[in-house]
Amino acid sequence: MSFWCLLGGDYMNKTLTKYFSKISLQKLWDASLDDFENIPETQRLMLLAICENRPANLEEIYHFLDQPDALFNDIYQEREVRDSVFFYTYPFIHGAAIPDDIEEVVAPIGTQTSKYHHENLRDHVALVAANLVDAGLSGTLAAQLAVLHDVGKKYTAATNKVGDICYYNHEAVSALIAKYWLRGTASKSTIKQIVAVIYAHLLPLTTWNRTVHWKTGLPCNFRQDFEHELESFYDGNQADVKRTMELIDTLTKCDEGILEMTPEYAQKIARGRELIHEFRHGA
Repeated sequence: MSFWCLLGGDYMNKTLTKYFSKISLQKLWDASLDDFENIPETQRLMLLAICENRPANLEEIYHFLDQPDALFNDIYQEREVRDSVFFYTYPFIHGAAIPDDIEEVVAPIGTQTSKYHHENLRDHVALVAANLVDAGLSGTLAAQLAVLHDVGKKYTAATNKVGDICYYNHEAVSALIAKYWLRGTASKSTIKQIVAVIYAHLLPLTTWNRTVHWKTGLPCNFRQDFEHELESFYDGNQADVKRTMELIDTLTKCDEGILEMTPEYAQKIARGRELIHEFRHGA
């Protein structure tokens, strides 16, 4: 077991991951940042400043994804510079038993290393934008969902027990930031829908495919449970529930990773970048 884990798995890990564990959609929607009292005050004020200073358009948010800011610099330690590119140390995940032969990842912001993703975050987001349009979404909604669905990743990046970068609970952080940044750009109902989809976009892969509850061992239907949660979230509006569930399924399918870059993927990424530029103002 690594030295850091012997210290409790929290030494040097200042990511936002642990503060967004098990937060419900309704609580996330209702909460202000003052309600997140467990986040250290300095970090909470930095996150508030980010939420209240929205980039001018979606294309600026796209570039924000892999740029350092005050909160990022508070969380991560700059390790080195290679060819004018800054590399940062990504701490071990909170509370994990890390094997002795695993070292913390040192990489630029937006690096993705896992069995699902070898592309960087900006390429991933552009790919998702193109996929969403191909799936039938409007350019505006495709750009909004693609650019915002992973906007919290850079505040949750950590090294897992197999030596890959992971982003636990990034979807909740992304949904919170999206809630603030979408204010004044769309109707309340549209914002609620986008926030709900971002919040839940990993559930089809991580939770809804389970048929037995991990605590009780009893049969369960997590997808149906979330539909009931949405019914309350939308005050019983079944049309909103149905549309949100459809969009969650669509985003999950379009949230594609690349293990090997091909000319076809490169073309789709380029198309996604063009789409984000075209619909950068949300219309």
